[in-house]
Amino acid sequence: MLAQGTAMDRTPQVAGAAALVVCDAVGTHHGVGHSATRRYDASCSAWLLASTILAFATACGQIPSTGSGIHTTQTSRQTVIDRIVAASVKVVIERGARRVRSASGIVIASRPASQDTEAVSYVLTVAHVLAGREGVTIGVGFSGPHAARGKFAATVISQGKPDALDLALLRVLGIAVPPVLFPEDDRARLGEPVVVVGFPEGQRLGIFGGIVSQLPLSELQEGIAADQAEHRIVIDAAAPAGVSGGGVFDVETGHLIGIVQGHETFSITVKDRAGPYVLKVPVQGETFVVPMTQIRSFLTTPEVANELPGADTSALVSPAPG
Repeated sequence: MLAQGTAMDRTPQVAGAAALVVCDAVGTHHGVGHSATRRYDASCSAWLLASTILAFATACGQIPSTGSGIHTTQTSRQTVIDRIVAASVKVVIERGARRVRSASGIVIASRPASQDTEAVSYVLTVAHVLAGREGVTIGVGFSGPHAARGKFAATVISQGKPDALDLALLRVLGIAVPPVLFPEDDRARLGEPVVVVGFPEGQRLGIFGGIVSQLPLSELQEGIAADQAEHRIVIDAAAPAGVSGGGVFDVETGHLIGIVQGHETFSITVKDRAGPYVLKVPVQGETFVVPMTQIRSFLTTPEVANELPGADTSALVSPAPG
């Protein structure tokens, strides 16, 4: 793209050179006297001067060139990324002062403070990171402009079963963060470019790129019958430990496509003098994602729906950002 823009920016200079050649040829062809030659020389000089001014003005940005579209595209992409990052959170599960596990999540609704109520943000993450964690505390750390505010205490509002609906909703009081954008069409497309935002190992913010690489048969428009029910989609983007619960977004619009559930692993048994132990190795290019269809089903359950009235639920149905 940059090479194309650079070439286009040089077009007025090339055009000026071409004009000079044409003028010289015309002047030579029609030079039937001293006055005629001078007249054509003056015309050529004027043409060359105009071409030079045009090229200079374009280079200085006074006249828009086709290359300026590159900057517009980059600015638009950065705006999308900034909004995605601001709505992404780190989920920390602790027992006492010890961290038990970390995950990621996204803000799907929020409500600013009023005279009667405290500000609140609702965070969606995966249920399996909370399973069997009785007696723990949950903290949420925000990103973007809210990162400096530290960690907030979170309460579990609803939690699905990991083997059926691997989703959980957290309530975070004291902060109202703009939610992510939901798409108008929930159907993912094979080959669709995506970005994943999460917190690998709970230590840093990461953005990973890829495409939708697999869809369940039931999701295909042809409606091919599946041998067993399957709702998850698969992307080829990386998803290190700690990224489960992180959002998967359309690159161009920033609309949510789903949240990371986890990745496929295979086991390797290693034996030594102390005995056998098992290593789980992630399968590259197979990151499973809970899709929008399941997310909407979860958010419309009575337990969740009763919690959200009065909150900013613009995420649930949103037009593409302008």
